[in-house]
Formats: sequence, structure tokens, C-alpha cells
Amino acid sequence: MIQLKAAKMGYILISIAFYIYGFCCIICPDVMEKNGRLAAGILLMAYGIIKIIGYFSKDLYCLAFQYDFACGVFLIVLGMIVLCIKNYKDGYLLAGLGIFILLDSLLAVQTSFDAKRFGMTEWKWILLLSVLSGILGTVTLLCKTMILAGSALLAEGGTRHYIVHCTVKTDS
Repeated sequence: MIQLKAAKMGYILISIAFYIYGFCCIICPDVMEKNGRLAAGILLMAYGIIKIIGYFSKDLYCLAFQYDFACGVFLIVLGMIVLCIKNYKDGYLLAGLGIFILLDSLLAVQTSFDAKRFGMTEWKWILLLSVLSGILGTVTLLCKTMILAGSALLAEGGTRHYIVHCTVKTDS
């Protein structure tokens, strides 16, 4: 139960970090483009660790964390790559971010279908948020602008926050 609560809280904190990072990308894209690499790499690696913790937790529905082991490892590796990239302006970071958000949103679409099979009424909102997140991730991948990346991060944070809120049940 402690591990499940830690995973849920970790997801909420990562969602908040995505909100903050997303707003910063929208409000001051030039500053984030020049200085955001370190924060992005650390955020991706932290999210990967939280995903792995979530995967091994005992979740009642097993919806929020069902694909999180492979995705967590992917995020840790992506975070390390981001930290090693020297030439940030070439758009590699934004392309990687777009791929990550697209992948995570596709897994969330699967989660919405599984939630529907469980009879959860929230499945439609999970699907809608996942599709929105995936579209923004794809556009970020193609256009590589900080404002789009910020919008995609806001959508991704909202999707993850909503999924964890609706599907992870703890006693407190």
C-alpha cells in the first residue's frame, strides 16, 4: 500500500512539474530553449523512476501503471540522452519529447479502453485527454517549437493526473 501511495503521489508531482515546465515553455520559450535541457533530462529520468515504482505497486485495477515498466526504462534512457546532447538548438530534445508524449498518449488510449471494460464512466475523458495529448505530441515532433512543447506538456500532465486520480484507489 505504501508503494502504491508513493506511486500515486509521484504521478501527481510529475504532473505538477509538467504543468510548471509547460507554462515556462509557453511564457518564456527563448529562456527554456537555452536553459531547459538539464531540467528536462532530470524530469524525464524522475518520471521514468516513478513509472517503474508504479509498475511494481499493487494497484486494484492495474490500469494506471500497466505499461509503465518499459515506458519507465525508455524515459530514463531518454533523460540520459537529453543530458548528453550538446547542441540543444537542433531540435533533438523537442523531437524526443514529441515521441515520448505520443507514446505515452497511445498507452493512455489503451488504458481508456481497459477502463471501459471495467465499467468506469471516466473512460471517455481518459480517451479524450489521451488523444489531445497525442495530437500535441505529434505536432511538437513535426514543428519543434517550445510553445507547442509547452502545450503538449500541459496536456500530458493533465492526462496523467486524471488517469491516476480516476483509476488508482488508495485507502486515504
